[in-house]
Amino acid sequence: MDYIPIILVKEYAYCPRQAYLKALTMWEPPTESMRYAKDKASTEKLQEILRSSGFDGEIITEVPVKSRKLGIVGRVDAVLIKRGHAFIIESKISTVSRRGLFTRYNHVLIQAAAYALAVEETMKMTVDGVIIVNPEQGKAIAIKVTPNLRTQVVKLIMELRRHLEEQRMPTKTTNKAKCKACYYSKNCPD
Repeated sequence: MDYIPIILVKEYAYCPRQAYLKALTMWEPPTESMRYAKDKASTEKLQEILRSSGFDGEIITEVPVKSRKLGIVGRVDAVLIKRGHAFIIESKISTVSRRGLFTRYNHVLIQAAAYALAVEETMKMTVDGVIIVNPEQGKAIAIKVTPNLRTQVVKLIMELRRHLEEQRMPTKTTNKAKCKACYYSKNCPD
């Protein structure tokens, strides 16, 4: 695999085995939350939520990005551009708090930060942060892309790449409770 889809980086942060199994098949049925978030995240709705949350600028949706340096590729929900700087916008229907992005929903933050690294390389502009938008609640949470977060993303990408190149399933899952809703639970040794 020349380029790792950024969605697999998110999955790897959520559950390393799920990401590995998904990479083998490169298919998983879209969940209801995926479909719903896309339907609700129109450009006009995003602009309305962002303005009411204090963010303004040009919004570009469905932006294809690639980082040759990291070997990742994906399509960002949206990018907010203001005065030569960018913010990654990810639309999620889950009720996500600032605290939750650093704990239970860390995989969402990892995904957005991976997009930030790819956007910087693709669009040649600095990404100041990520904005997680809940279109249903009309809320937006902004998180700075810190050097520590960047390092964490790069480390996860390197680990995932190593597992894929060695064709070796990760030895652990992150949380057994996640297995109940996992599409791949039938094929997982746990």
